[in-house]
Amino acid sequence: MPEDAAPAVGARSRSARHVTAGPDAADDPPFAAGLPVLLRLLEQVRPACDAELVSLRWDRRPPGTGGGTAGAAVRLEATVTRRVPGADPARATIHQSVDVVDDRDRVRAGASVAWSTPVALSPDTAAEWDAADFASVRWGGRLRERLAGDPRFARTTRSFDGVIAFAAADRQVHLRIYRGAVIDVARKSLDGATFVIEGTDLAWVGLLTAASNDFVRRTSDGRFRVSGSGYQYLRMIKAVMIMIDHARALARGTAHEVTAEATGA
Repeated sequence: MPEDAAPAVGARSRSARHVTAGPDAADDPPFAAGLPVLLRLLEQVRPACDAELVSLRWDRRPPGTGGGTAGAAVRLEATVTRRVPGADPARATIHQSVDVVDDRDRVRAGASVAWSTPVALSPDTAAEWDAADFASVRWGGRLRERLAGDPRFARTTRSFDGVIAFAAADRQVHLRIYRGAVIDVARKSLDGATFVIEGTDLAWVGLLTAASNDFVRRTSDGRFRVSGSGYQYLRMIKAVMIMIDHARALARGTAHEVTAEATGA
């Protein structure tokens, strides 16, 4: 696959519907049809026709609101959440978040999926992918460069001496802030973060590619979690919003939404 054909972060795909064994079949995790059907449906949402499945983790999720029993048909809805260059320059790992959705549009289960995909990445593109990977140190460096040119951030953080961290499921980046400037970016800081803002890869993709910065609402809905000093988090919430504004600007440079629907069962 040429590098310009690789699916972007935020790209979406959908499988065909699969009719389950009975009206309540989707209540059994992941659903009553079992793993063989799930794997067959995954083939319909994989990011490239020659991508190879390398990891799969299913998680049952509570049914959505609205009451009643589960629908009798399910489909998979997948979103690309990461693109990671491989050690082999001819391959990359594409990560997806996958939902099992019934025919009442309720999420019954979910999965985190990784695919090894043959893609011819130039050294420059591989570096760009690495720098665009949310919560990587290179990504943090790009965020630092943008914040250095924003006087709002300098004013808001001039009395702050601490570390703000952004985290996803398996990685985090710590930004050391002193007198209105980010003075260091690292995988972890020596004394830990003052506070950490954590969400799933899908939650971060949703926020960074949304039409507006509604971080506070999404946090209230439980899509993000803050640990550490609650006092400092509330004191620095304006700075957090500015940082997310710049993170969204970085994401808009590469991420876009593509919807494709598979045909056939």
